[in-house]
Amino acid sequence: MFKKEFNRIRSLLPGYSWGWLFFLIAVQCTVFCATRIPLVYMNKLDLSIPLDGRIPFHPVWIVIYVLAFASWTVTCFLLFRQRKEHVYRNCAAYLLTLVLTGIIFMLVPGAMERPEVPGSDFFSWLTRFIYFVDQPNNLFPSLHVICSYYCWRALWDTEGIPLWYRRFNFIFLLLVCCCILFVKQHVIVDIPAGVLVSEIPLQLARRFRWERLGYALEKRIEEKKTGCS
Repeated sequence: MFKKEFNRIRSLLPGYSWGWLFFLIAVQCTVFCATRIPLVYMNKLDLSIPLDGRIPFHPVWIVIYVLAFASWTVTCFLLFRQRKEHVYRNCAAYLLTLVLTGIIFMLVPGAMERPEVPGSDFFSWLTRFIYFVDQPNNLFPSLHVICSYYCWRALWDTEGIPLWYRRFNFIFLLLVCCCILFVKQHVIVDIPAGVLVSEIPLQLARRFRWERLGYALEKRIEEKKTGCS
């Protein structure tokens, strides 16, 4: 029974996608969590501009912040079901995005002051919960913007994806950019930084055919399997 269910889950994605999926999840968790440890001992930088202080605080926008995780999951499922060349190229680009993000986190340790959330409604409670589990560091660039932008850009030229869903991803990207400001999770400069750190690797991957990295790794693994057998 367990084997049958396992095979069903495994069949949801092509075999060449699973390794990249788990590897990128591990790298993203490392970038998000491990970089916080040295940041405790570093001086934080306030990257806010006067306009940030004029943006009102609206806890209701925390719903978009949380729904982003579901949106990323669906889009990643669609991306990892694409042909091998597409998966390898985009995964290589996202890997560089994560590496650059981790480096920037350490070089530019942004921080910000969060407002008090006194309300007893659901949105206020959810905002306080997010504040508790996600401390105000690792802000520049915004990982929420990075993931949302990447989902939109990587899907835009992907075959077999309905136009309405690609448009939805763009609209949702705009909503994410708004929500991180309205719930005081980020400041304005974190948004263009997230866009740039996503777009540059995507352009490099397309120009220099980074899918060859995936093919090279695949060949190396096959050679090792052959040698072991």
